[in-house]
Amino acid sequence: MHVCFLCHQEYPETFVTAINEYTRTLADLGVDVSVIAGRNTTEQPTFERIEGVDVYRIDADTTTAVSIGPTVFGYRGLRKIDELCKREEIDILHMRAFPNLGLILRTVPWFDSPPVTIADARGTAISNEFFDYISRVGIRAQSTLVDEMITVDENVATNVLGDDNDVNILPLGADFEKFSPGENESLREQWGVGSEEIVLGYTGLLYPTRDLDRLVRSFSRVVADHPQSTLVVVGDGDARSELERLVTELDIEESVIFTGEIPFEDVPEYLWAFDIGLAYIRDSVQYRDQPPLKTVEYLASGLPVVGTDTPGNKRFLTDDENGRLAPDDIEAYADALAELIESSAERERYSARARNSVSKFDYRNIVENELLPIYRAALQDQD
Repeated sequence: MHVCFLCHQEYPETFVTAINEYTRTLADLGVDVSVIAGRNTTEQPTFERIEGVDVYRIDADTTTAVSIGPTVFGYRGLRKIDELCKREEIDILHMRAFPNLGLILRTVPWFDSPPVTIADARGTAISNEFFDYISRVGIRAQSTLVDEMITVDENVATNVLGDDNDVNILPLGADFEKFSPGENESLREQWGVGSEEIVLGYTGLLYPTRDLDRLVRSFSRVVADHPQSTLVVVGDGDARSELERLVTELDIEESVIFTGEIPFEDVPEYLWAFDIGLAYIRDSVQYRDQPPLKTVEYLASGLPVVGTDTPGNKRFLTDDENGRLAPDDIEAYADALAELIESSAERERYSARARNSVSKFDYRNIVENELLPIYRAALQDQD
């Protein structure tokens, strides 16, 4: 089997983490894998082989989505696939769903293409409700043009495609070899955090739409009574400067650390320095149904987790089993944080259950037992 992935992002730097894992795991399992990705700089080669994956790069500005750029890239990507198909057999095109490739919703008849086209919908555009609506319309149209649709959760499928949908569910997960329990005392020392102090850690992009000021305000309610607690925010984004101003305004600078952006491969080591993982997800139309990658990574790393009570979080979290679920309310979330800070016994109990509770979300299991059967079934339908 030969699978070709098409995505308007850089590989592997900014490719969706899940699709990165699919490509590498498939290659490790003996599947021929090609990737057609964007190239923002001439320092990157137009072709290289990475961990068994053939990577072809096309010059493109992958930093913008609201332009003609994604459509131009998508068309040039199909032209590259045409070239590849003329010299080798490709069975499946696995493409990012709308709006990642702009108006390119399917293959075009004047180019050679694989017999099966699968569109992968991670969710809708999340910058605002207007773009969320446009994404929903585009993905629904695309679902009638491709052979199969994939999405990450039943709630996402219903939200995007409606109740009467015929979509394959391929859940998010974590690489259990990378994300595993561990300790990182040197990083805690670097932060000035002692062994008796409690580190509450958040990882992710700091977008304004995530409303992370609510997380900071929840922590500010906790730290006054629990001065042994420290909030560590791992990541960067447009909202960082505003969050830093809020921390100053709330007079909690000594208890909050912003690390800035770190390479994804370093994230597991940062989680080893946490005592509690914070899966704060805004309960909004853009985010509530999306299963959060951070949540399964925290749990795979053996961390007790405090998450907001969203359908996406409930994919991984069960209240009072492997963590706590709280409403998306500043006071309620603060109460859940305080309870876990105060109880080492609860933290230990949740931690002991964390990794096993999400074992089925190991990416190798997902690829072997869920993704490959989708591919095989789609190919059989073409026979």
